[in-house]
Amino acid sequence: MREIVKERVLSAVRKIYGEDAVGVLERATFEKPKRKEFGDLATNAAFLLSKLTKQSPTAIAEEIKKVLVGSGDFESVEVAGGGFINFRLSQKFYMELLEKIVEEDFYLSNIGKGERVLLEYVSANPTGPLHVGHGRGAVVGDVLYRIMKVTGYSPEREFYINDAGRQIRLLGVSIYLRIKELKGEKVELPEDAYSGEIEIWGRNYIRELAEKLLKLKPEILELPEEEAVKLAAEFGKEEILKWIQEDLKELRVEFDNWFSERALYEKGEVEEVLELLKEKGYVYEKDGALWLKTTLFGDDKDRVVKRSNGEYTYFASDIAYHYNKIRRGYDRGIDVWGADHHGYIPRVKAAIEALGKNPDWLEVILIQLVKLFKNGEEIKMSKRKGNFIPLRWLMDEVGVDAVRFFFLLKRHDTPLDFDIDLALSQKSENPVYYVQYAHARLCSVMDKAREKGFLPKKENLNLLKSEEERELILKAYGFRYELQQSALKREPHRITYYLIDLASSLHRFYNKHRVIDEENRELSEARLYLIEGIKRVIKLGLGILNINAPRRM
Repeated sequence: MREIVKERVLSAVRKIYGEDAVGVLERATFEKPKRKEFGDLATNAAFLLSKLTKQSPTAIAEEIKKVLVGSGDFESVEVAGGGFINFRLSQKFYMELLEKIVEEDFYLSNIGKGERVLLEYVSANPTGPLHVGHGRGAVVGDVLYRIMKVTGYSPEREFYINDAGRQIRLLGVSIYLRIKELKGEKVELPEDAYSGEIEIWGRNYIRELAEKLLKLKPEILELPEEEAVKLAAEFGKEEILKWIQEDLKELRVEFDNWFSERALYEKGEVEEVLELLKEKGYVYEKDGALWLKTTLFGDDKDRVVKRSNGEYTYFASDIAYHYNKIRRGYDRGIDVWGADHHGYIPRVKAAIEALGKNPDWLEVILIQLVKLFKNGEEIKMSKRKGNFIPLRWLMDEVGVDAVRFFFLLKRHDTPLDFDIDLALSQKSENPVYYVQYAHARLCSVMDKAREKGFLPKKENLNLLKSEEERELILKAYGFRYELQQSALKREPHRITYYLIDLASSLHRFYNKHRVIDEENRELSEARLYLIEGIKRVIKLGLGILNINAPRRM
């Protein structure tokens, strides 16, 4: 709706002041006034044109008003507040909006202009099952991808497999020592190993892996220790990766690429990128280690890329990975990280700038913590049972629809309190139930209408004049704007907020007006057409969230 009104204003300005004036209005706002008496929409366009035209904002607003008054799109166009223009939309305008909602792909737009974006999210270490924090990041990344697809971007999804670092070796050591224990040997676990004693929600996964590997490779204890540890590490990584993939599939999260950190080393890309940075004069040696001069690019201290023992740091492979992304030709990279990685952003951006790329090429979305509550109390995580709650447990507990919706109930950078009792309840206080019930209710209305011989028709949309009907039409068409804002601001939670608001408007309308009135067939058919539009938008919105839109509840 904003776009349509903006286009009408731009057309009027073009007619009055010429093409140069249109460019000035890039920053013009078109917003809903806070008070209803000021109309449906207001713009500050006249203020922005004042300097160019050497006229007062009020005079400019009056000129624009003259052109727009006769267009048929507006019931009224008023000049207020020294140059603001307030619009009240005409019945014709509402009717046209509703037809677009029902019959066109009105929600699609091209604000992304085909920009190639690589979204990298989850990227959990394959050293243990996914936890609820990973799940929140997965849903944020997945829904942002879906939003970008319908707003003109060309996005791709990638999972970065951390399969080359010290953590993988520790996993191998932990499994290998656990195997020795199973065979009756007394062993001492390294302090930072994945302890065979630790259970994750009652599941001793290191023991599970050890038992399975021993069954498959009973000869493992006859191998040289280093070889046995490598075998255990590779086996453990592959098994855990399968668990991760199964959990993500259950969560309805998919990826286009699974990118291996190890491949960067095998193809020599880590050495190559450090050599390039050395040639640029940004790498130096100190205390037997190699350092990158990240302080030249805003970092608070220089960073080690190769330790004195010859091992590369995680940072080295991260530089190579982001350089690989850049070389693949993406216009932008968006990484979804846990909030505890916020201190890592300056060094990665510094490395990107050192490589000659604008650091703004990389955007980082930080995901805050999730706390789970049941019976009004936080579910505490004892160290004995592992330091996280598995995502799989939560999906089994409340269902995938609730998990996905609840993970988007707050901005990604705000801590989330997940109320399990609320997610399970079939009451209007449960937001996912509230929205899904709205869709099911509309399906039920349509079914009853057909049974009585009523069908949605658009011939008498001029009868839809009530405040509730007009509000529904504007909100339903606003789905397009919310998708655009969600994409531009990287805020997928806006769609859950929007759907709750739309469902609320629908329930208000439904409680005040009869849809099927056998005494007034024409109005009933027009209202059924409106309901067809609202049902479509709710289904589209739930589809963007990859949540079911049930016909019955």
